Amino acid sequence: MSGSNSSEEKVGLPSAEVVEAHSEEYEQYLALEQRMAGAPHKRLMRKLDFRLLPSLSVLYLLASLDKSNAGNAKLFGFLEDVGMSSSQFNLALTVLFFTYGLSEPVCNIALRRFGPKIWFPIAVTTWGLITTVTCVVQNYGGYIAIRLALGAAEATIYPGGYLLLSMWYKPKELATRMAIFYGANTSAGAFGGAIAYGIGKLDGVHGWRAWRWLFLIEGLITVFFGLLSFFLLPPFPHNYEVATGTKKSWLTPDEALYAKLRTKYANGPHPPTYVFQWSDVINALKDRKTYLMMMMFWWGGSIPTYSLSYTLPTMVKNLGYTAIKAQLMTVPPYIFATVVCVTCGVLSDRFRQRYFAIMSAYTLGLIGIIILWITVHHKHLTGVSYFAIFLAAAGYNAQAPIVGSWTSDNVPNPSKRAAAIGFLMVLGSVGGGGIGSNIYLAEQAPYYPLGFGFSVGATLLGAMIPATIHYVLLRRDNARRDRISKDEVLATHTPEELSALEEYSPLFRYST
Repeated sequence: MSGSNSSEEKVGLPSAEVVEAHSEEYEQYLALEQRMAGAPHKRLMRKLDFRLLPSLSVLYLLASLDKSNAGNAKLFGFLEDVGMSSSQFNLALTVLFFTYGLSEPVCNIALRRFGPKIWFPIAVTTWGLITTVTCVVQNYGGYIAIRLALGAAEATIYPGGYLLLSMWYKPKELATRMAIFYGANTSAGAFGGAIAYGIGKLDGVHGWRAWRWLFLIEGLITVFFGLLSFFLLPPFPHNYEVATGTKKSWLTPDEALYAKLRTKYANGPHPPTYVFQWSDVINALKDRKTYLMMMMFWWGGSIPTYSLSYTLPTMVKNLGYTAIKAQLMTVPPYIFATVVCVTCGVLSDRFRQRYFAIMSAYTLGLIGIIILWITVHHKHLTGVSYFAIFLAAAGYNAQAPIVGSWTSDNVPNPSKRAAAIGFLMVLGSVGGGGIGSNIYLAEQAPYYPLGFGFSVGATLLGAMIPATIHYVLLRRDNARRDRISKDEVLATHTPEELSALEEYSPLFRYST
């Protein structure tokens, strides 16, 4: 990102007619802002929360279950039945992240073009079918093919959920909602362990091992909710048409118009274009913010969280529990992580702090990993080791929604935002998932020197330092703009230029 970008560099400057329409629309927004204050605003927020958050959270929960249930299946004899070694299993876990990560920008751009009512049902139903057929996999090659296909199909839900929420909520409301949405990922650890515990009792029923039942049941549930998502998810607010006077409309005309305008004009009277332009995708690739957020998502989020999700059942088993009980013992840490994740998002929104919320989460996760690294060497400290798992799971999961909201806050153009979120997740998924699923090696159990050491180094060097650089640079940009008077900006820039400049406008202030 560079503060020197000029309006001439943007493609498709708005015409005078468009600017005049924006001016009239902005006046309409200000009138609605007054009319919707108080109880009407609270009623709208309840409608949005009850329509968006449960639907997206359930879909993300299912995606996380379908992606990480391999760790549960492993304890049910999956490797022995399919004829895989531990190293082959780790490789199979890794290949998913290549198609997953590489497909994320493509899926987010497709979501921006086609909308959630079309794109989400297709993606969710597809990965549910792929999970279902995993129950009949016979060999290592078949499982590799399954994981590659699953990665491409699941690439929609995480970046797509962030994009959809950012289109309906203002920046000051976003971290809380993204935390609730992301909480479905941490809840998946709890649900996954509980479901696996229950399905473990089906071992041998109709001649099927428990791992086959696990894939079949979870896959069919996903297919059902994939089909249901067509009716549950709304379109983007700027595409929403109110069925005036009918019972089919979940928003009144005023609510629908206000929902559309309040996010469009969240940063003032000069909104970005809502017309999809490929130049916005290119601009996301040119922006330094994309790469700094990518580092944070990659090293401080994906590597520790993926490594924990795949290794936690085995790690708990190494503390002295049976395979079945180890599944159940993974539930409490993830419940705690979900609570911390949502709390962190709420506090970040309330105090309008992104950097300090992220650093607090990194610190909590780091403390947990360090304690766990030390205590696994002492058999009499299994209770402390188990407590450290709570801290690590909570800290490393709590950072993710803040990274997503910090990115969305500072990229007002929806098309550029869609691309930026997708791009920042590429290395996070390919590199983070690929590395995270291979650093806790079976032959190093229960001490895992590579896994613990890598997690600590990645957090300190790869996440905390880029976060600090990002924070300092954004503060510097804001300070420079604070020295320019608003009157001077309005005298030297036309409304068209200010609209086209987007976050590079002297009137825009970055969220820090």
